[in-house]
Amino acid sequence: MIIAGAAPRRDLHSGAPHVSWQTVRIAYYNLTTTTKHGGVESFVWEAARYAAATGHSPTIFGGTGAQLRAAPGVAIRQFPYIARETWGRARPLRASLNLLKLLERASFAARALPALANGKFDLIQISKPYDLPWSAHARQWSGARVVYNAQGTDFWPGDALFRKTVDAAFSCSTYNAQMVARRYMWPLDVSYNGFDATTFQPRTPDTTLRARYAAPGSFVLLYVGRLVTFKGLDYLLDALALTAPRLRVAPTLLLAGDGPHRSKLEARAARLGISDLVRFVGPQPNAELPAFHAISDAFVLPSTDHETFGIAACEAMGCARPVIAARTGGLPEVVRDGETGLLVPPADASALANAIVTLAEDAALRAQMGSNGRAWVTSMFTWEAVMQRVWRSYERALA
Repeated sequence: MIIAGAAPRRDLHSGAPHVSWQTVRIAYYNLTTTTKHGGVESFVWEAARYAAATGHSPTIFGGTGAQLRAAPGVAIRQFPYIARETWGRARPLRASLNLLKLLERASFAARALPALANGKFDLIQISKPYDLPWSAHARQWSGARVVYNAQGTDFWPGDALFRKTVDAAFSCSTYNAQMVARRYMWPLDVSYNGFDATTFQPRTPDTTLRARYAAPGSFVLLYVGRLVTFKGLDYLLDALALTAPRLRVAPTLLLAGDGPHRSKLEARAARLGISDLVRFVGPQPNAELPAFHAISDAFVLPSTDHETFGIAACEAMGCARPVIAARTGGLPEVVRDGETGLLVPPADASALANAIVTLAEDAALRAQMGSNGRAWVTSMFTWEAVMQRVWRSYERALA
């Protein structure tokens, strides 16, 4: 169902400005949208921007924080909350991260819920199961329809009691949709996530930047993301050690990101004798990442678990770089094995090493995979394409 109106709006499905629309008021309710930077947060911002650009009325509900982005036509409402770290000071609560997140969201709802329930919204989109009780209340009070955007699991005891208060749901991958469907018995669309195709595109390598990090002739691998255990970086270091003796010039690994696992990775690299091959370049803003993709020969994402989509792989392919990724979670839906990159078993350093050598020794294969990857992601994972799929879920909720 499309809500008809008198004013001409842009057609959300085709991009053609010939269909009439009544303005749909949409609340994007997610605490971390304005307090953190990540995939869920990017999705909310892009969805709200797209809704505004297509003639609708989006409002972002987020926590008090400084993570704001340019969003013309988007109303932003921020509310205080008690952070999970504060709740965690009570020793009995520390045993459950899910409980800490639920309490954090409850403290946010205590301030934000009246505005949500009284905002006269047509749609309320939530991104975490922790917000199911609050969206259910707002739905009952105001008559707004609720749409759930699944970007992971984060299940908690009792969440399924609210499953009938959701009018439509969509997920960032088939892998994630299957997990959520088993929990709540919902049908879920698959919208996938999007990437910034304007920022992440091929560019000429900066030879000075490359020389800063890699020896001449070195095969350069790039990883972008958090330095945490489930990203499989321990196995990547093991693979690098296995690869070095097999190549004429030792490879170089650039790790763009930070996290609690960094010190252990530094120690592991030292034990393996490859400290001089690993460069910790720290977290980089999105605007700087294409320059690092340009000086690299391939991108690597060796996650062992919890990877529901893999936006970093999309960004690498947008820059026409082949991707080596673990065959886990939603990554096989993003990286096409043998076409845009190579998939390897998770937690398998030997398989990772073989994939690195394959790409290092075949420049033509790298170029072909890079070209294929750019074509694939610009046809499938642009925000325009993603939001056209999302709107079908909105239609179902409104119906």
